[in-house]
Amino acid sequence: MNDKRAFADLHCHYPMHLLPSEYDPPGYKKNFLERVRDLIQPRIIALAAYLFNDRNRRAGWRVEMPYVEESGVRLVCSMLYWPAAEFDLSKKYASPPIEQYWKYVEYQLEKVEKDLNERIAGGAPVVIAKRAADLIAPGRIAFVHCVEGGFHLGDSASEMDARVGRLADQGVFYITVAHLFYRQVATNAPAIPMFSDAVYKRIFCQPTKGLTDLGEALICAMYKHKVIIDITHMSERAIQETFGLVESLEKKDPGSDPGDYPLIAGHVGMRSAGPGHQEYNLSEETAKRIQARGGLIGLIMAQHQLGNTKNERESKDVLQRHLDAIQALGNGHGATAIGTDIDGFIRPTLEGVEYYSDMQKVADWVVQLAPADADAILYGNAQRVIKRTFEVRAAAGGAGTAPPPHP
Repeated sequence: MNDKRAFADLHCHYPMHLLPSEYDPPGYKKNFLERVRDLIQPRIIALAAYLFNDRNRRAGWRVEMPYVEESGVRLVCSMLYWPAAEFDLSKKYASPPIEQYWKYVEYQLEKVEKDLNERIAGGAPVVIAKRAADLIAPGRIAFVHCVEGGFHLGDSASEMDARVGRLADQGVFYITVAHLFYRQVATNAPAIPMFSDAVYKRIFCQPTKGLTDLGEALICAMYKHKVIIDITHMSERAIQETFGLVESLEKKDPGSDPGDYPLIAGHVGMRSAGPGHQEYNLSEETAKRIQARGGLIGLIMAQHQLGNTKNERESKDVLQRHLDAIQALGNGHGATAIGTDIDGFIRPTLEGVEYYSDMQKVADWVVQLAPADADAILYGNAQRVIKRTFEVRAAAGGAGTAPPPHP
């Protein structure tokens, strides 16, 4: 790792290969339909991985510890995401989340920490980072928990404050409030490669409002506990309402500094540089608002969002288009970062970036394309924002007070 260029990944699906075979925490009473669901869903997730994630039938997951150690990564934003919550076959489309989803994310957090601690005991150069000091462990890869999908926190607005506080105590850096499908938290932008934006919106209808009452309660709790909002996957309306809500909260918070609560887009492209002018990718206006708050724009490794590539030269050219689009905003690369989304069902990835161990190619491309800013893009920007978030959280007395989660 020492002879490789260090980078930080704002969006890494390391936990995906750890999903337990039952795909459901044990010990919860289920009705007949839920038991049938639990029998079917593991097979559906395996099929989805084969169709939309794995390069071929024998490839398997792309983010496992050997690949991580080979990659040169020093900071991993590790995504807690339970597919069986989002693809819940016992619920209709657009149903609100249920209480059990909160148990899923607690259970997965414990499973991930158990895996990492076992690897640490075996000599893996890893630290689970929950405070600013954990980010600067020499020779170590810092794993930082994050959550993808606000539906994981359940459907109770009254419980939101306590649950977000618990996640903050466990070192969760950010929550991606929206995700692939509307679950009565925040409306989302299309992100499934097989559907154009227009087709997706016809099939998966959503309300015109961006944030529901539940979504607003979640964001208020995140602001209070200094868990950062990732606007990735949000609809344009949800993005506007999120910025507006945060700004209104700051007006009620004497002495608040927008730099102490940045907003991020952890795994996106630039709309002006990507194919199809996708709503998923950032508009220039939104990118500037993120920059103004000292946030982060993490470039995804998906061809669907960045552009089609047939070889590594084209992959480098596509990356350059998005870097140039950010540069053209006039604020430099102080917010630019990398958010791979590898193992996040983003097949095909940029040609040449098949496994996590291939990320040194991306690091080399960034050095060639933006030599003056490469260190900041690859590592410095992400490390700075995460460190500052942990410091602000600690100063507010919100870190390290909760007991560890239980399944």
